[in-house]
Amino acid sequence: MQLFLVLLGAFVVFILSTLTGGGASLLLMPLVAVVVGVKAVAPVMAISIGMSSTSKVALFWKHIDWNLFLWLFPSTIIGSILGARLFASLSSDYLQILIGLLLVSTVLQFKKPSKPRFKVKAWHFAPMGLIVAFLSGLIGGVGPLMNSAYLNYGISKESLLGTRSANAILLHITKIISYAYFGYVTGEVLKYGILIGVTSMVAVYFGKLILAKISELFFRQIVVASMVLSGILMLWKNWDTIESII
Repeated sequence: MQLFLVLLGAFVVFILSTLTGGGASLLLMPLVAVVVGVKAVAPVMAISIGMSSTSKVALFWKHIDWNLFLWLFPSTIIGSILGARLFASLSSDYLQILIGLLLVSTVLQFKKPSKPRFKVKAWHFAPMGLIVAFLSGLIGGVGPLMNSAYLNYGISKESLLGTRSANAILLHITKIISYAYFGYVTGEVLKYGILIGVTSMVAVYFGKLILAKISELFFRQIVVASMVLSGILMLWKNWDTIESII
């Protein structure tokens, strides 16, 4: 029954993730943790999100911005390896709180979602990608943290999903290899990762059908809303740590 609920939750979450440009990891982590334990969440999510990203790349291939992908390529590999290396040795609570605050603050950047306040250039994605990949390797997922950069770069909804997913494949493959090297990928992790991954690939297809029916403006609005919601969820998950600080 627990597995069924996780797979049902994964199906819904990955449809929403397709419509909002990401964030599946933050929404699904609590469910996965119940089944496999907190320490196995990061490698399970790396496998499942890597599989869902593969289906998004296949569906949005012609919309991928390969120039952005090339800027992200080296920093994604380096950052994810470093993050996975420190996965077992550092407490991630404070990092998750910081990321949560950054995500919530996104609402201030997009008072008018159709008119971003600053312009992001392609080369900016290299340092941003390094930081985000490192954090993703360290804590398992950072939600749609870079979506504001993609929106401010000025790409379409299909291009955002395709480019982000192409980079996500690289990110999660690197993380999976790193987690396996450091001994975090067990038979149980593979089983749940693949089951959730297959479910996510089906969900992405249905998400694409819905995506075609919404406007660019509405897409920007729900992306920003999902970033704020992801930030609130991350802060809520670490509320005990926040209370200890206060």
